[in-house]
Amino acid sequence: MTASATAKSPQPKPKFMPNMENCKTSLMYEGLALNKADENLTIEELKRKYAKT
Repeated sequence: MTASATAKSPQPKPKFMPNMENCKTSLMYEGLALNKADENLTIEELKRKYAKT
């Protein structure tokens, strides 16, 4: 007897997106803070702004 497997396309894993409030809290524990100009940026925008080239 042969076992047949159902053909399913693999589901992509959900991408982890950190919460901005958690990042701000983490910075406070380290004694750091975001600049006033950077407070309204998303994490992705901050990564692009401070990426080392």
